[in-house]
Amino acid sequence: MNCICQSGGARFFYIPSQEKAMNAKKERELLVAGLERLLHKQSKIVDDYRALAEMLEGIPAGHLLDWVVIEQVAHRTLLINIIHSLKKGAQKRSGNGAAGVETERETMLCWVKRLKMKEQTVVAACRSLKSQACWENGDVADAFLDALVMDSEKHQRFLLAVEKAVEIMMMNRPQ
Repeated sequence: MNCICQSGGARFFYIPSQEKAMNAKKERELLVAGLERLLHKQSKIVDDYRALAEMLEGIPAGHLLDWVVIEQVAHRTLLINIIHSLKKGAQKRSGNGAAGVETERETMLCWVKRLKMKEQTVVAACRSLKSQACWENGDVADAFLDALVMDSEKHQRFLLAVEKAVEIMMMNRPQ
């Protein structure tokens, strides 16, 4: 049973923990269903990119489409893995309790920091090369370098999420 409390015109709903667990389970199921629909749509899109890439085979611009196909396949694999993890619902636990947790945490965060710096270096190198992309088919090289910059920025965003996940994982470890 939900309890409603009213305070100065505002209503507060208190939902018992069992109902919260049911809501979380239902939300996860809805997310999985949405991700499965997205997976189906992406499968259709990758077929179209493959067809166009085949038509442009041997042309520099076609290589950009080859890259899109490779990324779409990678996206599909990641989506499948995420869906599987959400369906499974159990989070993998590693390590043997509290022993070495802080050292492990610092090592992982050091790796994240190092990778962020390397991605920033890639962005700087690509921007420098972009200023030189004024030769024949320069538009293709320019688009490719833009994509590399966007990928490095995306990777930096992923690293922020990894950093947060490491922190949460370490807080939730059994002591």
